[in-house]
Amino acid sequence: MEDLKKFPIGGVHLPEEKHLTTDSPIEDMDFPELVTIPLQMHIGAPCEPVVSEGEEVQRGQVIARNDEALSALIHASISGVYRGIESRPGPDDSMINCMVIENQGQSHDEMTLEPEYSFDELDKEKIVNRVKNAGIVGLGGACFPTHVKLSPPDDKPIDTVIINGAECEPYLTVDDRLMREKTELLFQGLQLIMKASGAEKGIVSSEINKPKAVEAIREEAENWDNLDGVPLDTRYPHGAEKHLIKAVLDREVPRRGLPMDVGVIVNNVQTTTKIAEALYRGRTLIDRVLTVSGRALQDQKNLAVPVGTPIKDVIDYCGGTETENYYTIMGGPMTGKRVEKMQIPVGKGTSLVVLSEEEYNDPEKRVCIKCGKCVDVCPMYLPPNRITAFVNNEMYKEAEIAGLNDCIECGACAFVCPAKRPLVRWIQRGKAAADS
Repeated sequence: MEDLKKFPIGGVHLPEEKHLTTDSPIEDMDFPELVTIPLQMHIGAPCEPVVSEGEEVQRGQVIARNDEALSALIHASISGVYRGIESRPGPDDSMINCMVIENQGQSHDEMTLEPEYSFDELDKEKIVNRVKNAGIVGLGGACFPTHVKLSPPDDKPIDTVIINGAECEPYLTVDDRLMREKTELLFQGLQLIMKASGAEKGIVSSEINKPKAVEAIREEAENWDNLDGVPLDTRYPHGAEKHLIKAVLDREVPRRGLPMDVGVIVNNVQTTTKIAEALYRGRTLIDRVLTVSGRALQDQKNLAVPVGTPIKDVIDYCGGTETENYYTIMGGPMTGKRVEKMQIPVGKGTSLVVLSEEEYNDPEKRVCIKCGKCVDVCPMYLPPNRITAFVNNEMYKEAEIAGLNDCIECGACAFVCPAKRPLVRWIQRGKAAADS
C-alpha cells in the first residue's frame, strides 16, 4: 500500500452511518411478481423493444436495444411474460416508459453470452464487444455506457486505470462489501479494463473508513503485476472522479475536461466486477447491488436486486418502515433526490436510502449569514453563496460566470451551512433554468 492520499483543498468529514450495513453480506433479493424495466438506463437515446407483447422471455435475454453509440442493451431481469410498455414514475418526477414483465414462477435459469473467455485469448475488440453485449453502464450513478469509456480516442492515450472504491457518501456500503466479497473478481475486471484501454498501471482505491476492504485489496494486490491498492483519507467527496485522480495521481483534470485528458480511466467497483462476470461467466447486467439503509427501516441490507423491481418491493423486503414519517432518497443522502412514488423502478444506477425525520433534517432557511463556510469546503473552489444568490434572483448569466456549471453537486456546502440553506437544490434549479 502507498501512503494515505487525499485531495488538497475543500471537502468535509461527514457522519458516516456505515455501521448500519457494513457487516451485512450481499443478499439475493427474491424475484418480484412484476418488473418494470425502463427503456433508458444510460446516457443516450432510449432503447426500443425487440420482443413482442405476450412473448415469453428468459432472464438475461436481450429485450430492447438502440444501435446509437451512447446507448446500452437492455436484458430481461426475470423470466416471464412481456406484457408491453407502460408509463411509470421516474426518480426526477417525470413519467418514463418501461417494459413490463410478469413473473412466471421464480425461475432462476439465466441466458448467458457465449463463449466464456480466458484472459489470454482476449483482445480489445473482444472485451469491448462483450461489455457492449452485456449492457454494462457506469453503476456509480452516471450510467455512461462502459464500452464507450473503454474506447478512448487515439489522441487520448490511457496509462492508468483507477477503480473508485472511495464510497464517500454516508450509509452506502455496496463497494465495501464487493471489495471484500468479490476481491479477485474486482482485480480481474481491472485487468480487463487495462487490456482494453492499453493502460500499463491499475489501482484500486478505497477510503480507510472501510478497513476490511482496504486489507482485502492490499492482500489481493500482492498477487498481481502492475496492480496496486491505494488507501484514501476519509473525506467527502473523494468519490468524485476529478478529486480521486488528484488525490491518487496528483493530476489536475482541466475545467470541463474528462479523466482521459490526463491519461486516466476511472471505473466504479460494481461496474468492474460486472465486466469480469460478463467476460468470464457470460453474465449480462440484469441486477445491481444496492445498500438499503436508514433508521426508518426495520432492517438494513445490502441486496442484489433485479433491474426493474419497484422500490416499494425493496423496502418491503427489508421489513418495511418503522414509522409513517420517513423520506426515501434515490441515490446517496448527499447527492440523491427525495422521491415519494414507491412504484419507481430500480434502474442500473440506483441507490436507496430511507431516512427518519431526525436523519433527514432539511429545513429551508433562506437567509445567508455570510460565514463563508460553503466557500471553505467547496472542492471545486467555487462560491456557492454567490452562485445561489444569483440563481434565487434569476440572474442566470451571472451565476454561470460565478461557476454554476462547474458545480459537481456534491452537497458539501449544504452540509456545513449553519442556516441549513438547500444550496444544491437551488444550484440544480439554476442549471435547469439556464439550459431552458
